[in-house]
Amino acid sequence: MSNQARQRTDPLTVDAIVETTCELIADAGLPALSMRRLGAALGVDPMAVYHHVASKRELLSLVMARTVGAMTLPAADDPWDVRVRGWAKAYWDVVVVNRDLVAAGLADPVVAAGAMPLVAPLTDAVADSGIDVDLVEPNVWLVVDFVHGAALGAAAPLRHAGDELGPLIRAFDAGLDTIVAGIASHAAAS
Repeated sequence: MSNQARQRTDPLTVDAIVETTCELIADAGLPALSMRRLGAALGVDPMAVYHHVASKRELLSLVMARTVGAMTLPAADDPWDVRVRGWAKAYWDVVVVNRDLVAAGLADPVVAAGAMPLVAPLTDAVADSGIDVDLVEPNVWLVVDFVHGAALGAAAPLRHAGDELGPLIRAFDAGLDTIVAGIASHAAAS
């Protein structure tokens, strides 16, 4: 065991592991995350982490859950369209800031599982529109995938750091308005 591993005096917890992982990802990006780097940051042998999380994939699922859990969503009693727009804009912010983590979730269902509880408020909002029950799930995924496409494009590594996001945000808002209008139209026909 290294000297670094002996430096930790408080018990290692899942919360400490997830918090430190979030900090490492924020500092160096997801591609730079390794269990060795995480162990060093925690002051433990990297293998000690596996006593608390089964795998790096499970760890990223927990990071995803913490990341999306910090989203500020509209109140559950707001009108359905306000909740859909608010959810989409809050998730846009998460995706733009956490591009690599979200991309990992798109590629790996284990990582994505951490974000699944986030879909419930959106599902409730779409259902509250009055749309036919068979159209709720497809419209939820339409909103989710629209956010993914627009926000991942805004966060693309090929964009220059000084590029103005204003035009992309306006295009996102216009597209979101179209989706909400489509849901409202189908709800009116139901």
